[in-house]
Amino acid sequence: MKKNFFYLSVFICLLFGSCVSSLDSNGRLLNPDGIETSYCSQKELSLRESGYYFFASPDEWRLQYPSGSEEGGMLDDWIKADFKNKYLSIYKNADGEKFLRFSLDASDKGKSKNGSSVRAELRHNIEWTLADEKSMEYTFYMTSTDFSSAKFTVGQFLQHCDLKDSPLCRIELENGGIKAVVTNYEKDGKTKADGKSHRYDLGSIAQFQKVKIKISVSNNVLRLYRDGVLYASHNFHRNVRNDYKNYFKLGIYYQNTDSPKIFSEVFVTSLKVQ
Repeated sequence: MKKNFFYLSVFICLLFGSCVSSLDSNGRLLNPDGIETSYCSQKELSLRESGYYFFASPDEWRLQYPSGSEEGGMLDDWIKADFKNKYLSIYKNADGEKFLRFSLDASDKGKSKNGSSVRAELRHNIEWTLADEKSMEYTFYMTSTDFSSAKFTVGQFLQHCDLKDSPLCRIELENGGIKAVVTNYEKDGKTKADGKSHRYDLGSIAQFQKVKIKISVSNNVLRLYRDGVLYASHNFHRNVRNDYKNYFKLGIYYQNTDSPKIFSEVFVTSLKVQ
């Protein structure tokens, strides 16, 4: 009887052990697919490398991230040699390849003044106009605890407008797809010159799948590439100011509002701004 009870206990343990989440080397909970579900601990963060060492020109970038409270809004830090936090650090895979690692819980607190939800985004400090020739390209992969519901921007550029800075182009991930949302904002930053936003399909994406994105602007024309292939081009409306300054951003900016169920990470390599 005791022997049968022992085997039954072992069977139950194995059964339930195969159904629950596992732990990583730092004791953090992973879901069954190995996707992290929460921010790193202070101990783990102390072992990570600063994102500073990822950049050829770190002084061109700063990180915007949640303060942790609604009253504190969003914080803004330049990328310096000793700078790292739970939102941004370096990840090195088994092959020694380095990635810039963005981590963000959609339920975190601390939005930008005009933001609808939280972000952990790098802002490029070199500004340019639509009349210039400029591009940003990067290779990334992502993970999320709610892949079917998570919706966030992984790259964009905004224009300095009279009333508020507004995004002219956002690269969004949603429900297994990548879309470019392009808007012809007039000089107030609110009015759409043609009354709509344009959505361009950049194909599908799976968790852990590497994708290369390039956003290119030249003489008022936007071109969007995926894995070296031109997927879409867009001529900005004549009412979009081509003498206003624009700037690139990169990271995670949720379009989900205050969701306690979503924790996502984006891993970036081969970042170039030209």
